[in-house]
Amino acid sequence: MITLSNIAPAFSFILANGLIPGTGDYKPHEFGNANLVAAGTPFSLRFERDRGQVFVEIGGKNSRWYKLEYVLEFVDHSISQEELGTPPDPAILSKLLEQHWLVVTKLFNDPNQVAILDDFAARKSAVLLSAIFGKPEI
Repeated sequence: MITLSNIAPAFSFILANGLIPGTGDYKPHEFGNANLVAAGTPFSLRFERDRGQVFVEIGGKNSRWYKLEYVLEFVDHSISQEELGTPPDPAILSKLLEQHWLVVTKLFNDPNQVAILDDFAARKSAVLLSAIFGKPEI
């Protein structure tokens, strides 16, 4: 079993904001060896540790999971990938989520804004995949 303090201690503030960590999974001999979902309203957070790196996703009751860094950049266009690091630093993500908690909550309470977020995240993912794999040769 994995706890929030084991996988992402910088996110401990989410407990005071009503998110409830579920039963986490820990498999010490596998890649992607630890994960935990903290459920809440109007959104939940999913943490996954893979080879020592922690990735954080956020999703609403009626939406898919998004990279937390995409959501933070969506609600505050001054946030850049350079500021977050590569891969994004969980401590920085945590601090920014805490600062933007009310705006993120408002976002996931508005289906129209979530639809716009979905398009934004799809574009960000396409750019990332293009940077990783390049354009296919014809």
